[in-house]
Amino acid sequence: MTQNIPPIADVNGALNDVKEHLALVSDRQIALLLDIEKQNVAAWRANGEVPANRACQIEMLTEGRITWRDLCPRLVRDTVEIWRAL
Repeated sequence: MTQNIPPIADVNGALNDVKEHLALVSDRQIALLLDIEKQNVAAWRANGEVPANRACQIEMLTEGRITWRDLCPRLVRDTVEIWRAL
């Protein structure tokens, strides 16, 4: 049984929560914190997925309020499927 991937809106909401928690006003500020280009954050929003390494950094920056699970729905789905198959 395949778990549904949360809609892109869920990842966008999580990224908005990151901004709120860290008192940021733009995606550019998220990018600056992670030392990346702002286009990367825009791509995450468009794709509905944050790379796992960046999601872990964000989880640490937000002191666990926004977790990698919130930011990496495909990774969560794939991991669940692997565990179910074992």
